[in-house]
Amino acid sequence: MQWLKTKFIHSISIKASLAIFTSCLIVGSIAAFIFSKYQNDYIYSVVKSEIENSASQTSNIISNHLEQLVYVGKLANHQVTVALRNKASQTTGFSLPQVTDGSYRYSKSNVGVYLAQSKTVTDKVLFESKVTSEIFSGIATNIQPLFANFFYISVNGNATAFPSGLIEGLGHDHTFTDDLFYKLGTPEFNPTRQPIWTPVYYDDIQFSWVMSLIIPIYIDNQFVGVTGSDFKVDELGQLLSDKMDLNPNKKIFVYDKKGNLILDPQLRHIQTEQKPVLNTTLNNFNTISPELQEIIRSNILSNKFIKTQTYERNESNQIVTINAIPEVDWYLGVAENLQNNPWSPSNVRFFLYLGILLSAICMGGLIYSFINTQILSRLKQISNALTQVKQGELNLSELARNCDEIGAVAKALASMSDDNQKLIQGLNLKIEEKEVAELSAIKLANAVKHSETAIAILNQDFEIEFINPKFIELTGREEYELQGAKIETVVDPQMTWVLDSAYEQLALGHAWKGELLIAHPNGDSIWVSQTFSPMTQDVQGVKHYVSATQDISFIKQSQRKMEKLAYHDPLTNLYNRTFFKAQLTKSLEMTKRGHFAFALFYFDLDKFKRINDTLGHEAGDELLVEISKRLVRRLRAEDTIARLGGDEFAVILSGVSSAERAASMAHDIQNVISEPVQLSAAEVLITTSIGITMSPRDAISIENLMRNADLAMYRAKAAGRNTHYFFTDDLDKEVQESLIIETELREAIKEQQFVLYYQPQVNLADGELFGFEALIRWNHPTKGMVSPAVFIPVAEQSGLIVALGEWVIDEASHFIARLNKEFNKNYTVAVNLSARQFKDKNIVSIIKDSITKARINSHWLDIEITESMLMGDINEALKQLDEIKSLGVQMSIDDFGTGYSSLSYLKKFPVDTLKVDRAFIRDIPDDKDDMAISDAIIAMAHKLNMQVIAEGVETAEHVEFLVRNNCQIGQGYLFSQPLPEAELFSFIKTEKIYQNLF
Repeated sequence: MQWLKTKFIHSISIKASLAIFTSCLIVGSIAAFIFSKYQNDYIYSVVKSEIENSASQTSNIISNHLEQLVYVGKLANHQVTVALRNKASQTTGFSLPQVTDGSYRYSKSNVGVYLAQSKTVTDKVLFESKVTSEIFSGIATNIQPLFANFFYISVNGNATAFPSGLIEGLGHDHTFTDDLFYKLGTPEFNPTRQPIWTPVYYDDIQFSWVMSLIIPIYIDNQFVGVTGSDFKVDELGQLLSDKMDLNPNKKIFVYDKKGNLILDPQLRHIQTEQKPVLNTTLNNFNTISPELQEIIRSNILSNKFIKTQTYERNESNQIVTINAIPEVDWYLGVAENLQNNPWSPSNVRFFLYLGILLSAICMGGLIYSFINTQILSRLKQISNALTQVKQGELNLSELARNCDEIGAVAKALASMSDDNQKLIQGLNLKIEEKEVAELSAIKLANAVKHSETAIAILNQDFEIEFINPKFIELTGREEYELQGAKIETVVDPQMTWVLDSAYEQLALGHAWKGELLIAHPNGDSIWVSQTFSPMTQDVQGVKHYVSATQDISFIKQSQRKMEKLAYHDPLTNLYNRTFFKAQLTKSLEMTKRGHFAFALFYFDLDKFKRINDTLGHEAGDELLVEISKRLVRRLRAEDTIARLGGDEFAVILSGVSSAERAASMAHDIQNVISEPVQLSAAEVLITTSIGITMSPRDAISIENLMRNADLAMYRAKAAGRNTHYFFTDDLDKEVQESLIIETELREAIKEQQFVLYYQPQVNLADGELFGFEALIRWNHPTKGMVSPAVFIPVAEQSGLIVALGEWVIDEASHFIARLNKEFNKNYTVAVNLSARQFKDKNIVSIIKDSITKARINSHWLDIEITESMLMGDINEALKQLDEIKSLGVQMSIDDFGTGYSSLSYLKKFPVDTLKVDRAFIRDIPDDKDDMAISDAIIAMAHKLNMQVIAEGVETAEHVEFLVRNNCQIGQGYLFSQPLPEAELFSFIKTEKIYQNLF
């Protein structure tokens, strides 16, 4: 409240502004009252003139429309009258049939004729019906836009109407004598014979409130009937909307002389509670709004006007104008509420008073601003300057330059304060120096007290003299235990030797920083970052040191976790490849210094993929974890075990220098791994193949050692798995030779140094040629013919077999085309697919393209695959086989019986031929086991509706055995060795020696 009094009640500028504001309000209000008095009369006259014009315009529109309707009705009546006077008209061809309800009805071209059941069809009726229906058909289009319909009703009871729906809605025995639209035209009700409008009544056929224009017809001064047209009064609102722009502030309504509302202010349909019955005249005065009732009632009761009357309803500030519509005894009213007019007196007064108020505020604001800027603000500057004297500041130079009264006061005050200023400045300087020193001491004490660093002050004997709370918290001891104790009492005994180095540095005047272990009373050791710094000697020359200690336990823990993540395999918890390579590097460094040797093992799990494919990857992971545990239990602590990825492991056996010791350890690992493993899904047996290299005997570089171990492991797998193999110089030599062969192979493919040889296949039933097997040969430019046994494994390993196989398929397909064209035969040619080719996603398109380009029958091409190629992912193999077979080629399984045979899968494969491997044929008839196996394979193939080809047929005994066991095809050196194309063509043309066996 005190602030309010100071700022507002006691403010000179506020008081002056309020006085000006009040004066403006009083003067403005008087002027506004006088102005609004005259403005009210002016607005009233303007609005009155507007609504009178609007009422006159609207009533003229309705009157003109009614006059137009009467004119059109007269023209139509005249045409009907002329036609009825024409006695010459005949009724030939016209009839008025009686319908099922007993009445007489006729309808054509939307014109209908009606005669009640109780009436008689006379010539007069037929004549009038024929003539009026013909006339109506011609004039209907001219009448319909203005009237809802047109009808003729005869004194004889017959009626003609357009549209015909009016007739269809009449009952079987309707009479017109009591209908408004007929009787008002009869001589009794219309002796003047003039057109007459009916009152508004309800038509239950059209479901509308209408008024009818009735015009009588007299022939030879004799009344014969009436013509009539209905006008739907609901269309009155639409008529006004189409003819003029309606102002929403002006309310238009129409009523008849009895006060019935025909058009309400919203231009809606007639509102009434009457029952919708024919000939019911409108009577809705009691259902309209009380406001309209009052206007209509006062207007009807006054009965003082002929055309127009305007009056003001003061209680609602409303002006109403009434215009007569004499054609139908209607009245049209237009009403407007002055409050809705934007220039109404109340609106004008509002804006006038608002302008006065704003003007008063502006005047008050200007006065307030002037006093504030020219007087009060300068006084406030002097007041503020005097207030600042307490702080040793007084600046009135700007105000003192003015020559008015306020400037003189400022000069006097400035002169008075000069002497005091010097004294104040001297005292302030002393006070500030003291305050700065005290503040610095307080800040330092608070910083040390609240620091997250454990701080202690040590004397020259390294005894604790001061500690902060964080030091107490970190060491876990009470303050009294620490005061006077030597600093080494809180350090872990194993680390006290580090303090000797710190003491030496401090004695030289240098700071020392390092890491220590703090011994906590609860037995824990806490890693800390420790700093000792010398302090400035005090006045007595005593030395002190500052100890700053920070807890870094969380950093050490994070380092251990990061090392765990960086160097360990997350699945097996063994070391990973990164740590393994680092450890291998360390071992090699020790080896280079001499007197240290070690063995490096590389191994993976044999056929581990089958576990994943059959039992799932979760089972595979479970197996890897169990194998890892067994390795950890079996090997020594100084040995390094790592999982390199997938199912690949590596072991560094420290201190092992002899091959015998390494072989013994390899046997132990194989025995541990080969023990049954109980998984969640099943019990499995697994083996491993181990590659071994020794250092420093084999190599002293990490790259060579890892390569040697890898080569030895793959040689162990090639030797039959579940074994171990030492790296040798010969193995290295083989690798080098393999690299040379791979390089030459790439060049050979580019230079097309390959040719195909073809070995005949003979039908054992008659000795005739059946087909051929395509066999690739490498015609090396310097080495001559290179055996497939030399380059095929290298091509498989390097992936070059895919490109090489594509060439073989293409070349064999074109050979088939040349062969069968030359000899006009249907020989088949077999082509071997390698494992890599079979898995190639493009193999189907390659085969298809070769067949298409060579233009051969796809059945002439036989694709040979081995059993081992099918025994991985069975479903994927089946899908690939089905896609190849869909090309129409023959499918054969080569070397059957030597691989991983599965009869349950064999029956699912789309295979046409089984080829019995030469190993089972070679020792027949000496080896009974081979004979039994061959016999079983042939019998099984026949049961599966497969053809059998025996490879390695070299003797007559072989042929005899195969024929006796119903083997269809034979292939071997007995018939022919593989031949190039030219020699093969000659072979086919010459007589065969072996044919005497058949």
